[in-house]
Amino acid sequence: MPSRSSCALVLPLAFFRERRPFMTHLAFSLHLYTFLLLLFCVALFLARFSELLGFGGLDVPRVDNVLSIANLAACTAYVYLASGPVYGASGKLRAAKALLLALTVATIVLGYRFVLFLVTLYTT
Repeated sequence: MPSRSSCALVLPLAFFRERRPFMTHLAFSLHLYTFLLLLFCVALFLARFSELLGFGGLDVPRVDNVLSIANLAACTAYVYLASGPVYGASGKLRAAKALLLALTVATIVLGYRFVLFLVTLYTT
């Protein structure tokens, strides 16, 4: 999984007016990545279930796209719901920050997967 501190480094930028200690950002990012690990497990289960039903698994673009969009939506919802109690965020700005942070997390995850691909490609 990507470095949890990478998200913790982005959170102070998104919530710079709230002036929380860095440990708050680190704890929030740990909770977020724990949620993502569980979410990815559920997505893999659903992909396997889809394959058993005859729709295909992750090798079928439609299944992969649906699961990816669902994962992004779930991540956005989690960040939206969690940012209220942790950072005191509210209103339309909260929704915008949640979407921006979810897209940032998606970029971090994709970047991490690409780095793993390169390491595997050049070391085997």
